[in-house]
Amino acid sequence: MVKSDSQFSYVHWKDLKNIEDQTVYSFGMIVQKMRTEITNLINTIGEQASSTPLTQSNFVSLKILFRLKECMVSIELLISKGLARDAAVLLTTLMELRLEMQYVSENSSNAGDWITCNRQNKKPWPVDFLIKELFPNHEDQNTERSNYRHLLQIKHSDPMGSQPSFPVRDDDFINTDKNDLAVCLFCEGSECYRTLIAASEDLSESGFNITKNRKAIEELNELKEKMQKLRISKENSVQHL
Repeated sequence: MVKSDSQFSYVHWKDLKNIEDQTVYSFGMIVQKMRTEITNLINTIGEQASSTPLTQSNFVSLKILFRLKECMVSIELLISKGLARDAAVLLTTLMELRLEMQYVSENSSNAGDWITCNRQNKKPWPVDFLIKELFPNHEDQNTERSNYRHLLQIKHSDPMGSQPSFPVRDDDFINTDKNDLAVCLFCEGSECYRTLIAASEDLSESGFNITKNRKAIEELNELKEKMQKLRISKENSVQHL
């Protein structure tokens, strides 16, 4: 029997269970609120744009904020299903966006190159170039490279290493390290915060009033940092038992 057109209009996916872990859940709630602040910042700029014209660098800031918001939604969906490897792919994108935003914020004349490359669907600058330009201190450079490598390690980790059983069934769930999931969400929040700060600096210099937005962003970042300290403290106490 031939299927009707309506039966081919969408794909059926088997339900993937959400990860049940309090730490992952708590970090997830924080980064969701941070994502809301991206929307609030964009809306604040939109409301003031009629009286404060956008510069080239402001245009870049908004484009990056929209992409940041989009990426974060995808990361959170992947993490909720325990897909840390795939989330790490997007986290490298977040880090690249943050470095680009910082580079444009540091010197607004870089905005033109970013716009030209963006229209050609190309990356404007290599990651290592941005790290060297933005962080004169070698220790800071090493930290940035180390963070980037860590995300790449999660991205390239062996999928067969966590395969739950053989023969492989279509409905098998991969056993995910919950620590990797929490780390991914913490990194997401950190990259979001640093991108928002760089974008806020660029927008503030152009005359936009975003004082309330920056306060909300700072409060959420402080909450994220406190959550991370509690997590590390808890892990250390368990190791010493």
